Amino acid sequence: MEEKNIQVSVVVPVYQVPLELLRRCLDSLKAQTLEGVEVLLVFDEPAQSYLPVVKEYEGKLPIQVLEQPHKGVSAARNLGMNHARGTWVAFVDSDDWIDPDLLAQQVEEGENHQADIVMTEHVMEYGTVSQPRSYMEKAARLGGEEKRRFECDVLKPQTGAGFVTAKLFRREMLERLTLRFREELSAAEDAEFMFRAACGAQRISYLPQAMYHYWFNSGSAVRRYRPDYAQRYIRSMEAIREDLEQMGDREYCRDAYDSCVLYHLLLIAVNDSFHPDNGQKGRAQRRAFRQMVQQPLFKKALRYIHYGDFSTTRKITLLCLRTRFDFGVYLIAKVRHWQFRRYAGK
Repeated sequence: MEEKNIQVSVVVPVYQVPLELLRRCLDSLKAQTLEGVEVLLVFDEPAQSYLPVVKEYEGKLPIQVLEQPHKGVSAARNLGMNHARGTWVAFVDSDDWIDPDLLAQQVEEGENHQADIVMTEHVMEYGTVSQPRSYMEKAARLGGEEKRRFECDVLKPQTGAGFVTAKLFRREMLERLTLRFREELSAAEDAEFMFRAACGAQRISYLPQAMYHYWFNSGSAVRRYRPDYAQRYIRSMEAIREDLEQMGDREYCRDAYDSCVLYHLLLIAVNDSFHPDNGQKGRAQRRAFRQMVQQPLFKKALRYIHYGDFSTTRKITLLCLRTRFDFGVYLIAKVRHWQFRRYAGK
């Protein structure tokens, strides 16, 4: 396909994905009603075992196959962007899929309103249960105060604004701003990239249609414990703080940043500090958690908790943190892990 005919370059990072899920993803890209779609399959591991699947789509879907030694999703997405030739760039994870009209609707919206970013919605797929997300009730072109609110919402994971999936990016903007993922980040890298993109975009459009299907693996949190979990998220929070400091004109995002830090502190509590496989028990877990909370990053955020940014359960957990009732945080984390095991059928 000639470069002038490519409307959208879809970057699909691939790492240890079951072949049937990769097929489902590629089938959804092949079914797009938009003409001029190229797919950049970026293998973050040896591609050999996947090539028989890729060959099934020869002549049916324009695919570039790229390969790198395992460096993580950020490096894989960057490699894909470096080879993109389309007017627009989209990111689709290899275990997800999209509706046939997604790219066509995004491109139409982006071209009609000269947007730099077009956001649509996710459907969270929990096995046999589908839950559409909703950021806003109706279509909108975000400017002025609405754009500033969106920049803040990117830092609030529960809004969905910080995902790079279900969004379309004008490639000219990515190149003009030299926007790439920070490859040293391996957690919350979406939010860090999206924050810079949202702040640098001149025009952002929103469509309420939920057409990107995010496959949620409910068993992942109980199958594998990562001893570097907390440090990975702390690095990302520090990177976003650096972004704020370098911009200098985003003070209105400071409260949202504090909520971002606290949201990830709650994730750390469940998936690291009180994880059943972290090698500690009971009081030792609570003592280590309290020491971590004393870090300046978390102490500052805990001074001013914006409870309206959180769900009821998270509000309760934050209140426990604020009052130093670490046993309450411990109990909530234990309940969460019981839920993980139940959903995973274990």
